[in-house]
Amino acid sequence: MMAHCVRNYFFLLLFPVLIALACSGCSRKNDILLNPDFSVNMGTPGKKFPKKDNLAQAKREVYEMYGVPDFIRLWWSKDGRIHRYLEVDRKLRSLKILDELKHSWIYLEDNLEFVFDSDTTYQENPLDDKIRTICSYGDPEDIKRITTTVPYKETWNYYSLGLILSFSDGKLVKEQRHHPMGNVIKR
Repeated sequence: MMAHCVRNYFFLLLFPVLIALACSGCSRKNDILLNPDFSVNMGTPGKKFPKKDNLAQAKREVYEMYGVPDFIRLWWSKDGRIHRYLEVDRKLRSLKILDELKHSWIYLEDNLEFVFDSDTTYQENPLDDKIRTICSYGDPEDIKRITTTVPYKETWNYYSLGLILSFSDGKLVKEQRHHPMGNVIKR
């Protein structure tokens, strides 16, 4: 009886270890790390990013010129607009979503964003102030769209940081500081 209990206890302890080992081999194709508390629009490269054997020609060219990007921008929609957590939370529940989403690579020091149109083509764009802001502070806690026509104007509030930023067509035009208001959920 005692041997039976010890054997069952052993398997009870071993089972979670076997599950963990099995799942460690199930890594994502792109190895993009996402912290939704910081941003659902920007991920960071994982330790194995990029998997050089699977790199498309366009990504290989950029990688050979600039190396591993600082951030990976996730394109939740074709227009590339910034999305809120509540807009994408259902999609985030899928483990494969980061492999399927269009994404671009961001190099902060070089002030560049590479948008991959296909396996063989890409666009090299100067980094826009809104994207640079998200790389620095994460997603804003509140976005107010002031206009819906060109020039697009928005105000971003980071309550927890005591920061209000105003943008016009992606350019930072005004920065205000206020007393931080504690942690605010970015939903």
